[in-house]
Amino acid sequence: MDKEIADKPVVQHLVCEDGYPIAATLYRASVPRGTIIIAPALAATQSFYADFADFLTSQGFDCLTFDYRGSGRSLSKSETYDIRLEDWGKQDIEAVIRFATQRCRNVSENHPIYLIGHSIGGQLVGLARSSRDLSRIVHVAVSAPYWRRWPFPLNARMLAVSRILLPLFSAFRDRFPSRQLGLGGMDIPASAVKQWARWMRCRDYMFDPRFGLDLSGYKALEQPLLSMSFSDDDMAPYTNIEHILTNFPNARVTRRHVDVSTLQPGAVGHAGFFKPRFEKSIWRETLAWLTATDTNIQDQPEMQGNE
Repeated sequence: MDKEIADKPVVQHLVCEDGYPIAATLYRASVPRGTIIIAPALAATQSFYADFADFLTSQGFDCLTFDYRGSGRSLSKSETYDIRLEDWGKQDIEAVIRFATQRCRNVSENHPIYLIGHSIGGQLVGLARSSRDLSRIVHVAVSAPYWRRWPFPLNARMLAVSRILLPLFSAFRDRFPSRQLGLGGMDIPASAVKQWARWMRCRDYMFDPRFGLDLSGYKALEQPLLSMSFSDDDMAPYTNIEHILTNFPNARVTRRHVDVSTLQPGAVGHAGFFKPRFEKSIWRETLAWLTATDTNIQDQPEMQGNE
């Protein structure tokens, strides 16, 4: 890894528009040519993305990681435990984008801001009002997880997860035991998990009208969007990947479905993209897409990995 990091990461204490405090970490490059925000997956700590953030700063980008409200370093002392998933998008992701924008005004008017959303981080991005100001967006394993779109027998397993496991282990408690169940690196608000289970039981997921979310921001996203998916990701089958992209109707989408048999080492799954072993392959290919000119962006059904 090329070492061009100027300083050690710095914790930033941000305040959302509704007054909720969240914790972010700023990784600073010596001469930044842009800022990249990493919006985390459900129950993924911001420290999980530290190696990838270090790589991005070594390539000349400032990077921001953060924890959603009610989780990790963003646990408020006045926690009410009535945390809603949409606030992770319209409040938390929004606060990080606004912080990046304000900071970049001191650097250059042409300083681009990108967002890489992992799983639910990419699902929620359109709820953030300022997401339309992002230069480009990357989805990593981002899908609309409706149980019927999994092949058998995984569909039966996901039905059980959404109708039994998630409701059962989030009932009558404030915290969902993600770590104990092997579903993440930290426990998260049970109220958020209950809501996630309801979304998963609907064909259109969070985009179903019954949930009453303001989805107008998704139509406003017209920038290039790279959707990264992986052939061994049982959590995000390609049918669910395709379904969520229909809710980004005006984005200029590039699809890259990675055949993991071409990667050395191969396994990626739902979270392996962020492991350092992929620095020379899919990390660099993703960064090349972020920095490419619009005329060089094209739809690629299969992305080959090179070690």
